[in-house]
Amino acid sequence: MNKEHIVKFAIPMLSLGLAVLLNGCSSFINRLIVRSIERVGDPIEPPPQSITNPILDGPEVAVSWVGHATTVVQIRDKVFVTDPLFTNTVGIILKRLVLPGVDPSLLEKVDYTVVSHTHFDHFSFGSLDMLPKNGTLLIPLGALQYTPEFGFRKVREMKPWDVEEEDGVRITAVPVQHFSGRYGIDMAWMRDHGYTGYVIEYGGYTVFFGGDTGYHDELFKEIGRRFKVDVAILPIYPGSSGGLGSRIHVNPAGALKIFQDVGAKYMVPMHYSTITYGSDAPPKQPLEVLKKTAEEAGIAHKIVALDIGEQKVIFGKNGVPASSSE
Repeated sequence: MNKEHIVKFAIPMLSLGLAVLLNGCSSFINRLIVRSIERVGDPIEPPPQSITNPILDGPEVAVSWVGHATTVVQIRDKVFVTDPLFTNTVGIILKRLVLPGVDPSLLEKVDYTVVSHTHFDHFSFGSLDMLPKNGTLLIPLGALQYTPEFGFRKVREMKPWDVEEEDGVRITAVPVQHFSGRYGIDMAWMRDHGYTGYVIEYGGYTVFFGGDTGYHDELFKEIGRRFKVDVAILPIYPGSSGGLGSRIHVNPAGALKIFQDVGAKYMVPMHYSTITYGSDAPPKQPLEVLKKTAEEAGIAHKIVALDIGEQKVIFGKNGVPASSSE
């Protein structure tokens, strides 16, 4: 590794070191650091597909998967971007496996950009800077102190059950189960806030974006009681293989349980196949497990599995449901 790489890695490594000291020795963090350094020279693969027209004419609900937790959601004439990650690296340490499936310069407008929490792979300053600024940026409680002046028309910090409403769009911050902090030491005071999910309502449709979360046996049932969810965009990695995942990350079984708890009609899986977090498992393994588990539960037809760079109209004109991806 040359001097330039050493300098670039120094600050992020220090942050992770502080995290280890504050939270105890973590084999996960150790493995993440070691494997990230080993992969620093690896090439980034092109996306399986590339979306050249991310904003469509006439869909009721369409979802494009950029990669990781980044989706472009179009509900009629409104465009929403979730947890934008368009950079090649995360916090300089982690390199993505696959390039983004959407070039952000093709997004002529974004009405709302929503950020679920302050971790580098979800709150990417460089990625936010690439987006058009003619819309509103929504961030969780506690994130404003980390937020540079990007030039968005409006920036709002939201705590659970806060509502942002304008021009027919209603977005509610909803509680999930994760943790926050950005630089290691701040985890000490950001454990109980700084993370959220969002329920987006517009034009008679409701989309739930779960961000990063573990399973909670009441939170998601409450979301299901309060909203009639059409599409749930949920993470399926890197939760542990047993049960429903870990406290802070669901696995495919946990994601399906959230999907059922919120009562959604369709599920779009995300947060896999883009960043390995030090794992050597096949990148698409979480999706294969999800498909098998959904098939066993008799709900495989409700899973809309997208490739990175794939766009899917979920509800077409007149609200007609589209068939799910095979």
